[in-house]
Amino acid sequence: MTGNGNKLQEQLMSNLPMLLLAGGAIYLASKILKGAGQTADSIAQALQLKKSDEQLKSERQSQQAIERYTDDVLKKQKPTRPDGFWAQLAERIYRDTRYSSSGDNHEDARYCMTYVFNDADFALLYKYYGKRQETWFGVIPDGDPKDLTMAISSNLNAKQKKSINDNYAKKGVSIRFV
Repeated sequence: MTGNGNKLQEQLMSNLPMLLLAGGAIYLASKILKGAGQTADSIAQALQLKKSDEQLKSERQSQQAIERYTDDVLKKQKPTRPDGFWAQLAERIYRDTRYSSSGDNHEDARYCMTYVFNDADFALLYKYYGKRQETWFGVIPDGDPKDLTMAISSNLNAKQKKSINDNYAKKGVSIRFV
């Protein structure tokens, strides 16, 4: 038995430099990969922060444009109903279009859009709708938040949009949906 133990000890001693070298290489490789992962994470975070800054700037510009549009239209025309009506109607339209799966009431959303009688009405409805998130089954976000025009354009079918466009043309409302 001592003969086998000595042979094993001799093999271990002769292979020790190779084992140490392999262990060192594995350790070094793990440090390099960990460092590369941290570097990649840092770069991704920096890009995400850059994207967030640009996205915030874009959202601010969009909000300012909406406010300018609303202010300009309201200087020229008077809405047919109070602001609270348009805020409630915006919520109703959102409830009618908020899911990307079944359960939406697109026909009611189309009907709600017929309450608009002039550009001032549309401006207030658009303003109070803001940007809202559609979801799958009420849980999973579906793309980016949408404003009223995007929600109507993406949820209603061609016949429903044509109905709104015809209604608006009769009333002299300048907005059209594609």
